[in-house]
Amino acid sequence: SEDPPADVRVAVAAHRPEAIGISLRNVDNCAYPDTVSYLPHYRAVVQACRTASEAPIVLGGSAFTTMPAHYLAALDVPYGVVGEGEAAFPALLARLAARASACGLAGIAVRDAATAAVEVAPTAWLPAADAVRADRHWIDNRRYFEQGGMGNLQTKRGCHYKCTFCAYPVIEGRGMRTRDPEGIAAEVAALLDAHGIDQFFVVDSVFNAPRGYAERVCAALRPLGQRVRWSCFVTPGNFNAALLDAMIAAGCQSIDFGTDAGSDRTLRAFRKSFNVDDIRAASAICRARGFPFCHSLVFGGEGESWETVAETIALMDECRPTAVTAMCGVRVYPETPIALALLTRGEVPGVEVLYEPWFYVAPAVREGLAERVRAAARARGNWLLPGMKVNDEERLFARLRGRGLKGDLWRYVSRLRLGRALAGAE
Repeated sequence: SEDPPADVRVAVAAHRPEAIGISLRNVDNCAYPDTVSYLPHYRAVVQACRTASEAPIVLGGSAFTTMPAHYLAALDVPYGVVGEGEAAFPALLARLAARASACGLAGIAVRDAATAAVEVAPTAWLPAADAVRADRHWIDNRRYFEQGGMGNLQTKRGCHYKCTFCAYPVIEGRGMRTRDPEGIAAEVAALLDAHGIDQFFVVDSVFNAPRGYAERVCAALRPLGQRVRWSCFVTPGNFNAALLDAMIAAGCQSIDFGTDAGSDRTLRAFRKSFNVDDIRAASAICRARGFPFCHSLVFGGEGESWETVAETIALMDECRPTAVTAMCGVRVYPETPIALALLTRGEVPGVEVLYEPWFYVAPAVREGLAERVRAAARARGNWLLPGMKVNDEERLFARLRGRGLKGDLWRYVSRLRLGRALAGAE
């Protein structure tokens, strides 16, 4: 859409809804220093809905779940769904239809119009990710595929890892709830046969956890392995050659390692479940098969020093990934371990500071970190720096999508392959 609020206003007026649900996906672009808050956009969409309808508005989505009271106040909305909505949202609609109070309803946030006080009831997580099946016919799946370059697939919810800055446990819960692998394969087959969607991104926090589950998913997907291609986030720990071979046979075409750092000191500070040797081993497994892989990094975390920065850069050179995606500064979200630690130490004056883009950078590297990472990227042809635009990634990726390329675009990031892709050879 060229004008989302205007199109929303027209659609809402035509539909005449009894209630309006608005899902807030991201708080901001999570990129420093070129940060963009999405609150103004959300405010415009809410206002468009109000202009077209008097129906009650209900917020939800991952961004909302990270800071529900803030969004209800900032957007002047009475209700919100915190966490999963499959059970909570219908329960809220039933209360609204009966003109009953929604206070105390599991997973529902309510803002009192008179006092502005917000009550948030704890989320009641579904017992299993298969408890409610996604009904995809309500959305234009093919349009998402054509414009976004891939479909989406979820094999589990929640995350049991304890990484200090990650909001996945806040959004999806702290335990992993897996789906039946055969049901996953059936969903992929249905999207392929009905809509021609043959490229997917697995949106799990980590694909290869819990131990043994990824192998079961791959076994279920293997009959489709010649017809579909997919990518996912993977941890370098709990990764081996047999797993990668199973993933390739099931149609996997690339993986993104949530590496975050290349120094054992920084990895320990992040509370990662793996070490530098695991990163080396995982990279070697991919290289031996000529398999595309990316390492995602976050520079500037607690305990970062110029020595650990140099160690991380050197490890990337040693591992020779297809691409490196590097961020400067740790985006701090409420309720994460790093947020609680910074608030306790008084390094953040109050949680409300975190509602807008706020990044932590270790004092030892605060001055000059962005310049150091930029220099590393410029000296290498395969680094992407969201928020710093060193290689004009947004423009290049838009051109690649415009040429109909699907899947992870970082696969084309090296100068030679990027040139061929833009020339239409790939």
